[in-house]
Amino acid sequence: MREPRLWLGIGLLMAAASCAPSAYAADASHCYSIQDRDRQNYCLAAAKREASYCYSIQNRSFQNFCLAQIKSEKSYCYSIQERDIQNQCLAAF
Repeated sequence: MREPRLWLGIGLLMAAASCAPSAYAADASHCYSIQDRDRQNYCLAAAKREASYCYSIQNRSFQNFCLAQIKSEKSYCYSIQERDIQNQCLAAF
């Protein structure tokens, strides 16, 4: 099961993006070296602040998490099936 590691990556990306958004955006080129496509698309969405990358994420919960963060819309959090991840998403608002 790779989900816990995937979501740990989300937390780390969120922390990096929220701590230094301008510095993080400058490193968008590093996103392309990420092998996992969902993580790569989340990284690009966060770095470029473009929701279009979120729609390329296959994992629905991860996609909704991304959309909630990038669009700053709490309503996407309620579409996340995993309760802990949903709570993590809601806590960001």
